[in-house]
Amino acid sequence: TNGSEPPRTRALRTLERKALHTLDLPETATRTDIKGRFKALVKRHHPDANGGDRGSEERLREVIQAYNYLKQAGLV
Repeated sequence: TNGSEPPRTRALRTLERKALHTLDLPETATRTDIKGRFKALVKRHHPDANGGDRGSEERLREVIQAYNYLKQAGLV
């Protein structure tokens, strides 16, 4: 958290909480936190980072879906 982001003004919806949980983030996560975690998880679970192993592909899909949901909800 960089401290320059305004605090959220509304309560999180259930799916927003679930998406943050998918990214292993607390409900208090900021845009910067969310973007940083998303980038790290994509790097970790992408097949190119795993020598072409597609074992993490489902997790990668979940991470991208959660991030896109948070983006649509205006939290990123």
